[in-house]
Amino acid sequence: MGRLLAIEISPRVIRAVEYTPGERPVRIHRAAVTERPGGEPAAVGQFLRGFLERNGFTAKSAVVGYLGPVIEHRIFAIPPVTGKTREELLRGKIAQETATSVAELRVTGEVIGKVVEQGYERDEVMTLYVPEFEIRRLVFLLVEAGLTPVRVVSVPLALAGLHPADAADELCGFLHVEPSRSVISVSGAGKLRFSREFALELPGRAAEFAEEPDYKNIDFGGGAEAPPPAPLSGEEVYAERLVTELTRSLLYFRQISRGGSITRLYWSGDPPGEAAKRLISERLKLEIATHLAAGASVFDGEGAFDAATFGVPVGMAAEEWGADRVNLLPAEYLQRKERRGSYIAVAVILGAFLLANAGLYVGLRNASIRYRDVLDGTAAVTRSVAASPEEISRWMAMRSALGEMRRGEKALENPFTRWKPLFATLGAPVPSEMRFLSATFTPASPSEAGPHAGRGEVRGIVSGKSPAEAQNRVNAFLAAVRAQPVVGEPAYTVFEVRPRGVDGGGGYEQEFLLGFALRER
Repeated sequence: MGRLLAIEISPRVIRAVEYTPGERPVRIHRAAVTERPGGEPAAVGQFLRGFLERNGFTAKSAVVGYLGPVIEHRIFAIPPVTGKTREELLRGKIAQETATSVAELRVTGEVIGKVVEQGYERDEVMTLYVPEFEIRRLVFLLVEAGLTPVRVVSVPLALAGLHPADAADELCGFLHVEPSRSVISVSGAGKLRFSREFALELPGRAAEFAEEPDYKNIDFGGGAEAPPPAPLSGEEVYAERLVTELTRSLLYFRQISRGGSITRLYWSGDPPGEAAKRLISERLKLEIATHLAAGASVFDGEGAFDAATFGVPVGMAAEEWGADRVNLLPAEYLQRKERRGSYIAVAVILGAFLLANAGLYVGLRNASIRYRDVLDGTAAVTRSVAASPEEISRWMAMRSALGEMRRGEKALENPFTRWKPLFATLGAPVPSEMRFLSATFTPASPSEAGPHAGRGEVRGIVSGKSPAEAQNRVNAFLAAVRAQPVVGEPAYTVFEVRPRGVDGGGGYEQEFLLGFALRER
């Protein structure tokens, strides 16, 4: 498998690592970080292309961890459904919480647990939603950089996958710090449970806001003036604000989770200062642990590599991203990728079929030539030498075999070539509610005499709101197939009619088998 890129894109920083997927721990070959310039996505994309080329990155497919103020995280309890049904239920939940039209939002989610409400089991779904135009701008930026995005998730979700295996029953905090903003997230057993983002300037900028109090008007008693304490440094002001926001976030999480609190804290992004470490230890009673990205990755490139700084890209690279996981890429983009994959698969299958036919024809042709040479030699010997009855029987058997080969050769001169009309016959009447599980086409043997060029079998599943509706769709498909000249003698068999869901609330499915003969003329 080729290499992949894992990229963290935030408003002020871009971090990238190149790795080989499938290895544990993740093998990192290159890592680089740069400030993100301002400007439109096209200009930033060109900057990113040059940055990757200068640092020797060669991979063109990328998984992206995106940090933006417009990504919202919510947990909703919904019935156990998948696909478009889950998305529609989540959109309904979101519509009750936001004034923005849900049609303008990209909504995605993944199951993180189970709950029981009013006696019914429901899925807990971590839901992410963001304005569609924001994701389209990000995809345009990546395409301008010459990259093919495979998956886009939020920074908290990328970090939650690094949850330690030995703390599955504990809640762990992940603090990610950037030059202009920070985000605190809480995970349990590798599933994101909480996320809050807050603005926070760098220590250099924080010094501008440090105010020196007016000590002249303070009465310290005894008529003596006490010496004023030293003003806070920029780093100390920054640490104060950071710990204040961190405390506020964790108290809010404790409230909504009914007493939940973290036992470990991991810091990624810009490294922590001594003042921040001290305040976190004194006020929150937490020590900043060695980041889990260090144990989840191995760096074999040149130069130094701080795993905590690249915590988000390493988290993206180390996680197993299945089809049912969160992906913020636009739905149209994902559908185009699926269609491309289907076209490639069909082309490969057709190419393999044609190559097999060509190989069979060449093999039979060569065998026919060899048998013809043998028979010519046999005829010459027969004319010159009196043969025994055994030799005559052997020659007759060889002549019969030659005749069989000639008939096979003649049959192969006119193969079944109407594949395109056949596939059009099967594909044109198929409704969107029907999918094929398998399709088998068996050409007729050259020795078989008959009016057909072979047989085909198609196994599929059709869905509908009721069994009658599913049957009507199958009947319409059968009628369209029977009307085609390349299909003859169709035989229809029902395997199973089953409800979708516990009580059929999701409709019904019918699994069927259709067999038919292939007609060349």
